[in-house]
Amino acid sequence: MMSRTMAEAQLPKRVDAVKLVTVGQQFSADIDSKQLTRLNEAVEDCVAPVHCEIRFERDQEKHRLLQGSCNTSVVMICQRCLGNVTIPVESSFQLGLVFDDDQAKQLPKRFEPVEVDENGQLDLWSVMEDEVLLALPMFPTHPEGDCQFKQPESKPETTDSDDKRPNPFDVLAKLKQK
Repeated sequence: MMSRTMAEAQLPKRVDAVKLVTVGQQFSADIDSKQLTRLNEAVEDCVAPVHCEIRFERDQEKHRLLQGSCNTSVVMICQRCLGNVTIPVESSFQLGLVFDDDQAKQLPKRFEPVEVDENGQLDLWSVMEDEVLLALPMFPTHPEGDCQFKQPESKPETTDSDDKRPNPFDVLAKLKQK
């Protein structure tokens, strides 16, 4: 079966996933990252659209699959210096399209289940947003050496023999002499 490819364009928000699996549809498209509310709440700024390369297909065991990758760039707070850092975000995925929990349990472990509605409809933007959110680093930092954080220089401890501290046990020594 020949697969169909959609030219570079805006990725459709909602699709008939079952039909797209049947025809072997492929997409190479973008999502305006400003439209992804949860992603915008998780980062300081989205500086690039989410580019998606995806294909709908069946595997050898006849499971309905959504496979591909997505990438974007976001600005997050560096956890070392608390300045802004631009992070490239990339995710590859193999998702099994299921109608219910029973089908999800039947999927091989290598596939993450994604539930479609009773009509086979899938919110594609939401799935791609999930993939980007899962790929965000837990502790974003600048690359080593690029961080603006400057640690204070540690001063070696110096003992000045001129500064004699009173021995706290001198009181006990005096008591012992009595």
